[in-house]
Amino acid sequence: MIRAKNLILRRLDRTLLNNISFELPDGEDLIILGRSGSGKTVLIKTIMGLLTPDMGSIEIDGIEMSSDKSAENIRANFSMVFQNSALLDSFTIFQNVALPLYERGIKDLDQIKTQVTKYLDLLGLKNVLNLYPSELSGGKRKRVRIARALVYEPRYIIFDEPVSGLDPVTSNEILYYITEITNTMDITTITITHDLHRLQNLGNNVLFLDSGELRFAGKLDHFFSQEDPLIKEFGRGL
Repeated sequence: MIRAKNLILRRLDRTLLNNISFELPDGEDLIILGRSGSGKTVLIKTIMGLLTPDMGSIEIDGIEMSSDKSAENIRANFSMVFQNSALLDSFTIFQNVALPLYERGIKDLDQIKTQVTKYLDLLGLKNVLNLYPSELSGGKRKRVRIARALVYEPRYIIFDEPVSGLDPVTSNEILYYITEITNTMDITTITITHDLHRLQNLGNNVLFLDSGELRFAGKLDHFFSQEDPLIKEFGRGL
């Protein structure tokens, strides 16, 4: 369970988050919508404990992220697929995906190979272990980055604009695999996106932010029926 209560975050003379409250129950997935600069990424960093709110709190499984000594263990249960995260060109695909396991002190090569193969297979990437990133298409490299984020089996995975800049065919491929993750794995996904198409594949809960304020928090089914003029305008992108 993720619970945000009355979050306020200020930097210099700007209020980046203004009185944000919501709950995300276990087993449900979240979509965060909003225009550029609306506070989506700031909210994610606050949820993960990377930014400390000036007021309010974030609790994850009852642990207060900004003050509890156990928060570091909770933070280790998060993984994030950044919009522009890169693979290491001089590493093979196996080495790229295995890197988070090595960073967490796992040394057993058989265990590492099992984990890496499992998540590459899940992302439709068999027989690429010994290839290098330059030998893969852009869509496949994106899938390798998702496999790398999954390999240590986090409880929460965050997708930052997962289909931004991709062609329609590659976008559909990425959304297909994200859907497979949400449907088949015991993991909570949080997706930041501008893309209004196929939202139903990404989650069942929506937050809509604008200028750091929460304009909507609720079920996806109710989002586009709102009378809020900004939401209506945003929805014209469909």
